[in-house]
Amino acid sequence: MVAIARSSAALAPRSAAAAAPPTLRLNAKGAAVTTLQNKLKAAGFNPGAVDGQFGPKTLAAVKAFQKARGLEADGIVGPKTWSALNKAPASSGGSGPTLREGARGEPVRALQNRLNQLGFNAGTADGAFGPKTEAAVKAFQRAKGLTADGIVGPKTWDKLGIKVSGSVTNPSGGGGGRTVTGYVNGSPRQITLSSIPNGKEMRSDAAAAFNRMHAAARAAGINLHVNSGFRSMAEQQELYRKYLNGTGNLAAKPGYSNHQGGIAVDINVGGTGTSTYKWLANNASRFGFVRTVPSEPWHWEYRP
Repeated sequence: MVAIARSSAALAPRSAAAAAPPTLRLNAKGAAVTTLQNKLKAAGFNPGAVDGQFGPKTLAAVKAFQKARGLEADGIVGPKTWSALNKAPASSGGSGPTLREGARGEPVRALQNRLNQLGFNAGTADGAFGPKTEAAVKAFQRAKGLTADGIVGPKTWDKLGIKVSGSVTNPSGGGGGRTVTGYVNGSPRQITLSSIPNGKEMRSDAAAAFNRMHAAARAAGINLHVNSGFRSMAEQQELYRKYLNGTGNLAAKPGYSNHQGGIAVDINVGGTGTSTYKWLANNASRFGFVRTVPSEPWHWEYRP
């Protein structure tokens, strides 16, 4: 009986060890990696495909998670990382107004608090979206596999996992993130708009790309003045009426203009021989914009 007791006691540590999750690192494979990837996704960190293969994307997600939890960001999933993953609250998605550098208000304060909570240093939660907050947003976006443009739109809010509301002042013509009825090939659909210069708006992803292009042009000494962005049904109907009676430019039938889908923008280029047009011709494609109407050098569309 004594020998059996000693044998049982000796087996207990080995049994407990067998139940512990294995240490995982780059190039590991198997069910434990699948579990890891699912836990990372549930916590709001993108490991790529849940395929049981510990590749570079999973490694990046592990490091981001470790950094956010104050662990050594070595990409190795040992007992401390497993413990933190098991305790991590699930990310439930979120929403809020589109924010960028220069924005102010309570949504910015909520953003800063959330970034600081997740381990991304946004500085003092003062409700002012400055360079430190932008750097934290970009770091967070990179960690989540998003485009690191520093603009907090629907995808970034979703990864942040909080819902906020309240007034906000954005640069370049007021707040963003409002949902409207747009039209694509005659069919109505809900789209989210964000601000671009000169008081205009575009679909949020197109707006983010245009604002990056606008900043790059400005750095090169070029001013991209926007004449038209998103158009409502009433605005397109008026332009089409003028086109039909000969008092306006070519205009698409209402419901069929890409301005109504939020991806088209008219820029004051002044003709194809100007420095503005030449800059666009040489650089717009880097930001996803192309000229689509041969007779209109001012008309550009977001086609990434």
